[in-house]
Amino acid sequence: MPVGEHVVARAREHIAAGTLSAAHDLLSAALGTVPSDPAQATPVIAEAVVLETGVLLGLGEPYAARGWAAYGFAASRALYGERDRRTLHALGLLAAVLARVGVHARAVQRYLDLIAAYSELDGPDSDRVLAARGDLATVEHAQGHCVTARLRLATVIDEHRRAHGAAHPVGIRMQLRLAAMWRDCGGFNDAHELLAEAREYAAGLDPADPVHAMITAAGRAVADPRHRCGVGLIPDAPISPVELAGGAGRQSPAPLPDPLPDPVPQQRAAPAPADAWAQPEQEEQAPALWDHLTPAGYEPPSVLAAPTFSTTVYLPPYLNEPAVEPAAPERAGRHAAAPVARRLPQHTLVLVAACVGIVAVALLFVLLVSSVSP
Repeated sequence: MPVGEHVVARAREHIAAGTLSAAHDLLSAALGTVPSDPAQATPVIAEAVVLETGVLLGLGEPYAARGWAAYGFAASRALYGERDRRTLHALGLLAAVLARVGVHARAVQRYLDLIAAYSELDGPDSDRVLAARGDLATVEHAQGHCVTARLRLATVIDEHRRAHGAAHPVGIRMQLRLAAMWRDCGGFNDAHELLAEAREYAAGLDPADPVHAMITAAGRAVADPRHRCGVGLIPDAPISPVELAGGAGRQSPAPLPDPLPDPVPQQRAAPAPADAWAQPEQEEQAPALWDHLTPAGYEPPSVLAAPTFSTTVYLPPYLNEPAVEPAAPERAGRHAAAPVARRLPQHTLVLVAACVGIVAVALLFVLLVSSVSP
């Protein structure tokens, strides 16, 4: 079945209904006839490829999505240019896929490209830029750059709070991600403090808001045994043929003209390990769920359900709502009208106290020496 408007429309309907497997079956059958060169793709083909990439991520199959992500970005860039919203959407998907398959260095570069593009289009303080910076911090943490990642994400959370208030669902989810970072690095006291704050901030939200379920899951989660500070979870190496094994017969699109091209699209591979802090997968007919790195700051088609990105959600429905004015103390909850107090981690307080003590001892020594000197 060739790719056409009717195929894309039906795929959108399946995605909106949450039937991602049906959408994948439809798109994979149609995409078997796409041209191998992304520069020859039509707008309909580019849209179908981007949809297939998102569907595969939603199904937990980032390895199978990697080649389609590269194809979709190359096709969109050739059709619309570097700064078109559709191209940036495809770029965000590519960054998310690279992060999920463990090619962290290239994922970081893609997120930096995304940050630069949205900074130019929307301004450096826009929500989409904050979103991309937050996801960049997640990738840096996976690389083992833990201090840099936690500092970056904490800065993003602080800027988001100043713009939207502490009780905003997006900020709470980002705080849960920061708590997860501390937990994986062994900072359990800091993680529990952040989690307790998140509970307080979420007290005034709708009981049906998914943030509550995510807070509950975060409270039960354990540290990721794979994480090593200073060491990435997965090396930046090519994907093994076993991980990419799948059915044959599909025409493979050409890779991007990068020094290390992404692998070509394959059939559905084995699902990737679930994130310990991700929301539990729902039933087939539930609203479509997207991976927590799918991706920061992109603009999905209007028929797609809101991405949920595990503990880092930055997109609709929240970003489509009017921004909450920080000066209006209308938010519910115990700390609704109070300004957000920034708490320093315990180890930081200990370090400051030690530095003060060292300075005091040095001064006493200098005074003692000067008193006995002739």
